[in-house]
Amino acid sequence: MKLHLLTISLTLSFVLQLPAKAAEPGPETLKKSVEWQNDAMCQFVFFAVLEGLYRDGIQNEIVDAIIGDRVEKERDKVKTHFVFRCELCHATYEAFRAYRKRPTFMDAKGASTFGKGTDLKLLKDLRSKDARKRIYAMGGLIRPWIMHRIEETRKTPKEKSLMKKQFADYAQYGAKLLNAHKKAKDGFYLDWRFYGSCQACEAAKDLGKAGF
Repeated sequence: MKLHLLTISLTLSFVLQLPAKAAEPGPETLKKSVEWQNDAMCQFVFFAVLEGLYRDGIQNEIVDAIIGDRVEKERDKVKTHFVFRCELCHATYEAFRAYRKRPTFMDAKGASTFGKGTDLKLLKDLRSKDARKRIYAMGGLIRPWIMHRIEETRKTPKEKSLMKKQFADYAQYGAKLLNAHKKAKDGFYLDWRFYGSCQACEAAKDLGKAGF
């Protein structure tokens, strides 16, 4: 479900506001623009992923594979790993794009990030023609980053519980959106039979496993 918040805040209080029910995904939903940047939950995911990219020092080769460097049309690049028009998916995608355009640090011998990166063997899975393998390879990166930000922001049990519900609402909406893409015969999604929700939404399951 899409969250409609009266006030966008960068404080922890944003998670105390309830999401409003979004319209059922259909042809019109697939056409309208995505305004993820005005949504507090999407902002949270964007910064969680961007921070994780910097902290781990993820290599450009990995990022390029995730943001669809081998896809010809610009509007289709997001479809390699994300559900088109899903707000949380787009927030995650934009975090990868922002990181890819990062400048080098001044007087740092060309350094532009912090960590040592990840195993480049991951590229094989990220470029796989098997949708499940491709999506979950990407999810293996971003889900710990989202969990890390939740823990670092020291949320209360009540806030964690509400965040879990909000992720679950997005997951439900994302699944319906994916089905709409399939019905529209979008070739990028016809083999996503495994799919239940975007990997950002899957963080809800991680919250449950962690006892939140």
